[in-house]
Amino acid sequence: MNNNQKAQRYDLLLNEYKQIENQIKRVPKLPLEQTISDLNSVEYTPENQQIVNGLRQKLRAIDMEVKNLFK
Repeated sequence: MNNNQKAQRYDLLLNEYKQIENQIKRVPKLPLEQTISDLNSVEYTPENQQIVNGLRQKLRAIDMEVKNLFK
């Protein structure tokens, strides 16, 4: 892959990363009072936590691809 292709791929990955971050921000959190009163400080319902975990996994995969892109 030449440098131009790497740059294009990087831009694509960066846009995808930003979109996933925005998706995470849109996942509803539990009320702050409930989070503070919980010993584990859980921010999400179990269902929403699964969604957030899946999205974070995608972010890690993008991070790894970017690192490999410029090795």
